[in-house]
Amino acid sequence: MANDAARSGQEGQADVGRVRRRHVLYLSGFDPQGPAHYHALYRDEAARQAAVSGYRLQVGARRRVGPNAAWSLEWQATDDAPQVQTCYEFLRWDDIVRAHWPRGTARLVSTTLRTTATLVANGSLWRILQTSWPAFLALSLPALLVLGTAAAACGLLLLAGWAASQGGALGGALGAGAGGAGVVLVGGWALARTASATQAKVQTAWLMRSASVILRQARGELPVLEDRLDDFARRLRELLDEPSLDEVLVVGHSSGAMLAVSVVARAIHQGPPLLPAQWQRLALLTLGQCIPVLSYQPQATGFRRELQTLRGSGALQWVDFTSPPDGCCFALIDPTAVCDDGAPAAQRRNDLGPKRLSPRFAQAFGADAWRRLRRDKYRCHFQYLMAVERPGHVYDYFALTAGDHRLGDRVQAARGVQEYRRFECFGGPRR
Repeated sequence: MANDAARSGQEGQADVGRVRRRHVLYLSGFDPQGPAHYHALYRDEAARQAAVSGYRLQVGARRRVGPNAAWSLEWQATDDAPQVQTCYEFLRWDDIVRAHWPRGTARLVSTTLRTTATLVANGSLWRILQTSWPAFLALSLPALLVLGTAAAACGLLLLAGWAASQGGALGGALGAGAGGAGVVLVGGWALARTASATQAKVQTAWLMRSASVILRQARGELPVLEDRLDDFARRLRELLDEPSLDEVLVVGHSSGAMLAVSVVARAIHQGPPLLPAQWQRLALLTLGQCIPVLSYQPQATGFRRELQTLRGSGALQWVDFTSPPDGCCFALIDPTAVCDDGAPAAQRRNDLGPKRLSPRFAQAFGADAWRRLRRDKYRCHFQYLMAVERPGHVYDYFALTAGDHRLGDRVQAARGVQEYRRFECFGGPRR
């Protein structure tokens, strides 16, 4: 029997928090896959979650909405409950990703070494280590893999030379050639397999492509992205002017969380100040965020101002879900804490950022399924967008984006994290 909490969200909450019409603006991470992929993912995972949780959720066909794509969602907690209508709009920037997606081993190696060197030289990688060592490891591993592979290749050549010299002493030129070739072939095969397996496990090429673009964004070298963010902000402002909507929910996953921050901050500054009813409709949901990779860049002053806009608004409903086993996110830290840089310790606040919650995936799966999931770091980073095994869980992406309660009401009973220092190193980042 389906869990009652999963059917209705939060029992006993006032009807004022009920949603009948919602509009979601979704921003994917740094991913060249467009709306077709994400529509199929949402449709398939929504069906799995609905079967587990006992509610009804129908996902409509994908269609164009101006330059973006969208699909309808129809949600019912029970057969006799009112229906919730949601338009799920995919804000497209996948074309920008594809334009900055270097291919070929030589270009990837160059991008990896250049990006890592920049992160080291400007001090941001050190600060990332102080904040979260798993995120530091994820960003450092690509360069370590390149340098380690190069060192191993050099060692392989030296070993081949030694084998050739031994073969020459024992069996003449033929033996020398065979010994050296054997070492190169066997060792090269093993080295290539190891490098390929490591890359596939942690997606090092994807991480460096993303980090490279983040650095360009911090330096203001991506005007096409800035223009797109302004367009998204105008779209958000249009929706906030629509009184028939009960909620306008902006969702950003992974690198998309950075873009979601900019979109909401720019919408706040566009036009006249938002009215109380508009603030009530507006909500921001960030998932698996890696915001400090951008906010820690010395040149990212504009982005830090946007973070300050959200931090200081006082009226924005912002919920941030991050999972400690997800090594590609900054788990349970305040992504707006960078705004306290330079302030006296007595003036710093840890209650002004988003409500920080863990999705507690370990409790949402059986033991065997969870062991498999946490070993797959790529899947772990995308689990925020996927179904879980157990009903009534604190995290249900489909109830959050299609259900009958606003974001803040749905997570109201969950206690937010205030201080999480498990992954800090060397006393944490200096403010």
